[in-house]
This record gives sequence, C-alpha cells and structure tokens, in this order.
Amino acid sequence: MITNLLCIITGLLGLITTFLIFGSYKSNRMMNLYMILLILIISSRHLLIGVTYFISDVASIDSFYNYTYVYSNFAAVVIPLFYLYFKNLANNNKDFNYKELLQFIFPIGFFITIVVCNKFLLISIQLEILLYTIFFAYALYYNVLCYRLLKSTIWTRKIESKVIKKQNELIKKWTLFLFITITLITFRLLVSIVLKSINDEHIKGLSYQWVSSLLWLFILIKILISPEILYGYDVLYQKINESRNNDLVLNELWSASPNNELNNSQHLALKEKIEKNILSYIEQIEKISFEYELFRDPNMKLTDLANKLNIPKSHISYLFKYHCKISFSEYKKTIRIHDAIKHIEQDYLKNNTLDSLSKQVGFTSYNPFFTSFKEVSGVSPIEYCKNIKMELEA
Repeated sequence: MITNLLCIITGLLGLITTFLIFGSYKSNRMMNLYMILLILIISSRHLLIGVTYFISDVASIDSFYNYTYVYSNFAAVVIPLFYLYFKNLANNNKDFNYKELLQFIFPIGFFITIVVCNKFLLISIQLEILLYTIFFAYALYYNVLCYRLLKSTIWTRKIESKVIKKQNELIKKWTLFLFITITLITFRLLVSIVLKSINDEHIKGLSYQWVSSLLWLFILIKILISPEILYGYDVLYQKINESRNNDLVLNELWSASPNNELNNSQHLALKEKIEKNILSYIEQIEKISFEYELFRDPNMKLTDLANKLNIPKSHISYLFKYHCKISFSEYKKTIRIHDAIKHIEQDYLKNNTLDSLSKQVGFTSYNPFFTSFKEVSGVSPIEYCKNIKMELEA
C-alpha cells in the first residue's frame, strides 16, 4: 500500500513538472521534447500503478498485478528517451528528427511481445528470465551509450567564453546527477531479475517498485527546486550576476560609500540629501538599464535617464561620480553590450549582421561597438559568435 501511495505521489508530481516544463522548454537550454515525454510516460506509469491498486477490490488484486505488469512495460520506451534527451541537450537541438524514431523499435517490440505472450498464456518463469535478461542488456547498452556521449561532449567540453562557461557547468552537474540516477534504476532491474530467478518467481514489472519511485521522486524534486533546470538558465544574466549582492546586478561597479574624495561644498550638500537613497537609486538605475530600451537611443544622455526615473539630474550625476567605478559613458557601453549579448543568444544574427546589431543596441557604428564588446566580454563579437557556434556543434 505504501509503495502504491508513493507511486501516486510520484505520478502527480511528475505531471505537474511536465506541465511547468512544457510552458518554457523552447527557451530552456536544459530541456527538450524528449525530457517532457520521458517525465510524462514515467509519471503516467506510476500514477496508473498507484490508482489502479486503490480502486481495485481485494478479489481483483491479482488481476491488478497482471494488468499493470503487462501494460506498464510500455515504459521501456524511456530508455532511448534518456539517450535522445542527452544527445539533443549536447547539441542544443529543439527540433524533432524522424530518424530518431528508429530508437524505439526494440522497446515497442518488447512491449508487444509481452502483451502477446500474456494473451496466449505463453508466459513462464524461464521465458520471463530470458526476456528480462535481454531487456537488461538493452538497458545496459543504452547506459553505456549515454556515458560515452556525455563524456565526449558535455562532461569534457572546453569553453573559452566566460559567458557560457557557467551555464555549461550547470548542465554538466545536472546530466551527471541524472546519469547516476538512471544507472541506479538499471541496477535495480538487475537485482530484481537475479533475486526473482534465485527464488524461482515470476518477474513482474513491479518488483522493488518503491526503489524506482524514490529515485524518480529525487529527479522530480531536483527539477522543481532548481529554477535554472525548470525554467532555463539565462547565460547573460548569470554573467552579470556573478558578483551579485543586495539585489544589485552589477554589484562590482557600485560602491555604497564614495569612492572619491568629495571636493566641493555642493557635493557635500548633495551627499547629505541623497545618502540614504543611494541603494534605492542604484536599484532603479539597474532596473531601467536591463529593460534596455532607453539605452538603445544613440543620443541618450544622463538627463534622459534622470527624467525617466524622475530623479534630479544632480543626484544621478553625483551617483556616477562618487558611487560608480566607471563613468556614465562607460556604463552606457556596458549595458549596450549586455543587450547585444542577449540578442546574439536569441539568434538575432541568424537574419541580421553585426553592423545591424551594433545600431540596434545603440551604437552609431560598428567600430565603437567592436571595441566596447571586447572590453566588456573579453572577446571580439566574431570570436564570441564562433565560441557559441563551437559549443552548439561540439
């Protein structure tokens, strides 16, 4: 009973997770269609096992086990789904490839074999041992395929670009966690086959189901408590949030106390007026900055920022002079380059040129854009694009 209750919890949690992932998987680097199908099938299987048990009376418990044993074997399709998830994750591919349907020939054939043998009462302990030994070998084969794929791509990939390096580390940790978990699930199948064979018992799909349910529960909880997995990980915002503190994105650029000596009475008077509002001003500036629109105007001035925020220009000027480590002009360039990086990540260059991008984010021409890009990101725009292309093709 406890096992079946655990199945229901796992099933419901899985369906909720599927719904949440489906809403944003196209923009989520960590997810693709195969993970959605994988979670949906496994969750449905667990829910079927749990619900069928509780709605069956005592007299039909045996038929419950036989029914579930037969039809839950359709979940064998999750084995190639794992591999296809890893493969498409490594290639950052969201498109469906019909050739990948060939991966499902064996699990569907295995399912049909179980159904036919059960229907014509051909199932015996010896036949079950044979079928599930073949099935275990198949599962082990895909485990090895997954390991080789991950080792040659995600786990050993060398990334020079600082912008995507952090994201790759998260993907590496997530795939390692997932691979270890599915290896344990495969091991559980082996233990089930061995113990049932020793005891000369029928091998049912429900043997040690609680182990599988717990492992799947761990996977689902991991997804739900990790926003970067559930909703996606924005590379740009991780780059600009590396040193984040007190809810400030560009925390490394700001200083709560003056970084220069106040040199006139007017500035001393301003200090008294705005000191208590320093953090509030910075937060407002950052909020409007990362909406980008204002900074896309090549003629944008300090006055425009002050007017947009409804803050006196003298206060904004004081802030950049004494509490920002770069000038307002350099700050504008930094925001525009962040805007450019976001456009690149969203495939802007697929149908546009770098010159067009430079003007889109607020530069008057390509040359200052090129120089600023290299200063902010550490690489030129062309090198940055090549790094991303290399990562996607790795």
